[in-house]
Amino acid sequence: MMNLSTVILKFIGKCEKLEMLTLGKYHLKEIVTQIGLHCNNFISLSAPFNYFGKDEAFALVSSLPKHKYLDLHRGTLDKNAVVMILQGCKQLVHLDKRNCFGFNGDDVEILELASRIPSICEGSYVEPDWYYVDYTIDHDYLDYCADYDDYDL
Repeated sequence: MMNLSTVILKFIGKCEKLEMLTLGKYHLKEIVTQIGLHCNNFISLSAPFNYFGKDEAFALVSSLPKHKYLDLHRGTLDKNAVVMILQGCKQLVHLDKRNCFGFNGDDVEILELASRIPSICEGSYVEPDWYYVDYTIDHDYLDYCADYDDYDL
């Protein structure tokens, strides 16, 4: 039985006129590489909720340097990956990095590199909101709950 990533890779190999694609959490590096090999008209990649480290960014920049629309919203992006994408994808006209985390959206280097892109959806965080949730155990509450025996009811 083939997994979904294998099916997508075979499909892309046969779609030379493919112009845009939205990907879930699949083997992004391999898929982007295949798009670069087979799809000469490709201009738009949407990959929300994905992780972009240096390997993923390198695959994107080296395989799809001429694409124009990139949607990475709600993804996890290393600062170095963002810089690599902004430096390598010089034809971007739209970048969506809303609600991403892993880098500071107010970083001077990122802002300077992104300033040439006409349409940017901003809003990133160094860490997600839930990162600092207090999971401290309330021992007084546990002792209170232990005083009740469900079988006595």
